[in-house]
Amino acid sequence: MPSRTQGQNEDRNEVFVRLLAGIQRRLFLYVMVLVADPQEAEEIVQDVSVVLWQRFEDFRPEEDFFRWACGIARHEVLKHRQRSARAARPFSPEFLEQIANHAVSVVETADERREALRECLHELQPHHRELLNQRYFQQMSTEQIAQLRGKSVEAIRRMLHRIRMAVLKCIQQKLRTAEEAA
Repeated sequence: MPSRTQGQNEDRNEVFVRLLAGIQRRLFLYVMVLVADPQEAEEIVQDVSVVLWQRFEDFRPEEDFFRWACGIARHEVLKHRQRSARAARPFSPEFLEQIANHAVSVVETADERREALRECLHELQPHHRELLNQRYFQQMSTEQIAQLRGKSVEAIRRMLHRIRMAVLKCIQQKLRTAEEAA
């Protein structure tokens, strides 16, 4: 029969894994903002995960786990920079701190922005969605699209610009509506 302590540890482990899994992508994006190198970011996120586990008993349930993890990640990035064999670092610790503070809010809204984008793209007319698909997913040049559609390159550029502006306006409206509802 498992002891009470063992049951509490299992609960603690489960809570930690669930919380970490819920922020893993955002934590990686946050670290990427600070180091701009995917391999470096992966290494740092692994280090952060270990520190989060080691310090999990310091986490208070009323705190935001993502923000708590970002604080630890910021320190791990600074430690990584100090340990790094690279001679020149383009950013001072003070500048990095400013970026880190701003990055938290940017990353926190990434999921909402992605969902708004998905909804706005779905709301486009099919031929506009197809044009964006050709340009950005199939990576066709405006010249190729113009030739395929029998239009001038300038007409395609103008159309893409109008569609992008409509999508941007739609995203901003959806985010504003969501913010007002919250």
